[in-house]
Formats: sequence, structure tokens, C-alpha cells
Amino acid sequence: MKNKLLLLILIFAIKLSFSQDNKYLIAEINTEIFCNHCLECESCDDNIFSKIKENNNGVSYVKIDSKKNIIKVKYNSEKTNLKEIEKAIALSGYKANELEPINKAYESLDYCCKKK
Repeated sequence: MKNKLLLLILIFAIKLSFSQDNKYLIAEINTEIFCNHCLECESCDDNIFSKIKENNNGVSYVKIDSKKNIIKVKYNSEKTNLKEIEKAIALSGYKANELEPINKAYESLDYCCKKK
């Protein structure tokens, strides 16, 4: 009887852990970063990262690849969604997939971060 009970508890725990993982999604967002020295100053990364975190409670991971122009984001789909993350990137002055950057945000970027 104890073995059956332990087995049921184990199965329930495994099922619960897998269901928790399903709410976390990973997205790769295409962007346009024109800075040629991001690895030195990281202002582009800091700007994008802070806007995403400021506007989306469910984001747990942000990785920006300025050479490939990709922003990789891991987020809790119960707290935010891809459209909201894209809006936050646009608010930071950068393109997010098909969403163009907000003009006011783009104009406030450092000169080195703008399209030449």
C-alpha cells in the first residue's frame, strides 16, 4: 500500500513539474541593431533589457545577439505574451519582428546606435 501511495505521489509530482514548464516559452525576435561597438559599451543591450523588464513581469531571460540581430526571450505565457514583449522592444527604440521602433524612442538613442 505504501509503495502504491509513493508511486502516485511521484507521478503527481512529475506531472506537476512538467505542467509548470509548459507555461514558459522561448521566442527569438528579429531586430535591427546598428551599433558597431555594442560589446564595448552595451548601451543597446541595457536599453532593450530594461524596457522589456520594465514592461513585462513574466520575462525571466533576455539574450541579445547584436551580430545576428536577434533577441532571445524566455517568458511566462501566463503573465505576458510575445506582442507585449515586442512593444517593449519598440519602446526602447528598436524594431521587433514586424513592429517598427517608436520614433520618439529611436530619436533618443545615442548616435552610434542609429542607422547610418
